[in-house]
Amino acid sequence: MPTVTFAKDWQAVFKRFDLETFQDFFEYSKGSLVNKNTKRDVLAFSLPLEHGNKEFFMKRFHKPHIKDMLFTLTNFGRFCSQAECEWNNANILLENGIDTYKPVCFGSDTTCGIERGSFFVTGKLPGQPLTDFVAHCWADSDQSQKQQIIISIAKLVGKIHNAKLSLPDFYLWHIFIDQNSLAVIDLHRMRINTSSRQQRIRNLAALDFSMLDEYFDEPSRKLLMETYLSEYSQNDKKAFCRGVRLRSDKLAARRECPKY
Repeated sequence: MPTVTFAKDWQAVFKRFDLETFQDFFEYSKGSLVNKNTKRDVLAFSLPLEHGNKEFFMKRFHKPHIKDMLFTLTNFGRFCSQAECEWNNANILLENGIDTYKPVCFGSDTTCGIERGSFFVTGKLPGQPLTDFVAHCWADSDQSQKQQIIISIAKLVGKIHNAKLSLPDFYLWHIFIDQNSLAVIDLHRMRINTSSRQQRIRNLAALDFSMLDEYFDEPSRKLLMETYLSEYSQNDKKAFCRGVRLRSDKLAARRECPKY
């Protein structure tokens, strides 16, 4: 059964543009595809509103993997669509004071509880991916600015973990920067209600793997870990850093970090 859920006041806005039902959104094509694979695509589109064009992104999920469906069961205690999973995760982050894209609406089409397809619409985040900033501005940034960004990233990870959340896809390209404020995206694998040490190591290892050597030297990595581990004992720091390094090396052995 297809359903659509809107955030406050957005239902009337989309109705003006004949976007009401699941099929209206799922088959919408007035925009540009910015990402696509066999299981999902992302459509960027804009609507002319009273104060100018408003930009949106819509992620559409097509017949998800069984493992993704089972993940929602373990995470939320029930099956839900991939779009509802991201909707829930985005709202959980925002409730904990962690910036991410603002949920606008989501829709799900299920048969006997099995997802056939779903979509998730968000407003466009201000700023740019941190990898774009690093590629174009890092060389011209002074040392204090670089250090402040690294410290901010470490504090962001700490804030996520203090909220008992885990982001195993915490790569540099999933962080947005806007005037030195940071936001995270790509939330469909976010775990809730977890304080697992192994999960924390995996998050930091993903970040470490995504930090290219040509931009981030060893003192930068040390500053990141020292800031994150500021309340750990010296022995715990060493053990944690060793775990992060081993996991990061495993990721590097499996695949090459994308250039930016």
